Amino acid sequence: MFVGSVVSKTGGTEEDVKLKLGRARVAFRMMDKVCTSNVYSRRTKLRLYNSNVKQLLLYGSETWRSTKALTNKIQLFINRSLRRILGIKWYDKMSNVELWKATDQESAEVLLKRRWTWLGHTLRKPRDSIARRALQCNPQGQGNRGRPKNTWRRGVEQEMKEASITWVH
Repeated sequence: MFVGSVVSKTGGTEEDVKLKLGRARVAFRMMDKVCTSNVYSRRTKLRLYNSNVKQLLLYGSETWRSTKALTNKIQLFINRSLRRILGIKWYDKMSNVELWKATDQESAEVLLKRRWTWLGHTLRKPRDSIARRALQCNPQGQGNRGRPKNTWRRGVEQEMKEASITWVH
């Protein structure tokens, strides 16, 4: 199966996330008999989920522009999948935090961790590396009227400012 990403004309990540969610849903549906089976242990089901479905979903997420709506969409899919694996029905009460503890999973904030890991990896590359030069890219020209769009770089700079970390390049 092709796992690539979508590059949109507007520079957004919504199309890529939509594609990844669709592919992850298909992969999870293929696991349906395993999830509902009593033959496999919970640990085995979660290992299959993490290696097949979650990796397919989060492939390339380091470069996604992070928004609350995007994080919520991803978290919703992950929570539904985990509840299905554990056999939790809609009328059973279990908070998301309890769900994550029971399955030894992290919340969708893992996207932030993945982005910071990728950024650190890129900043350690040689100065003439194409990935490192792309981080320093500053397009010239007249921008559109109104508030500037929230780009990946602006998002990372804001996260670093909140964490009191400086970006040295």
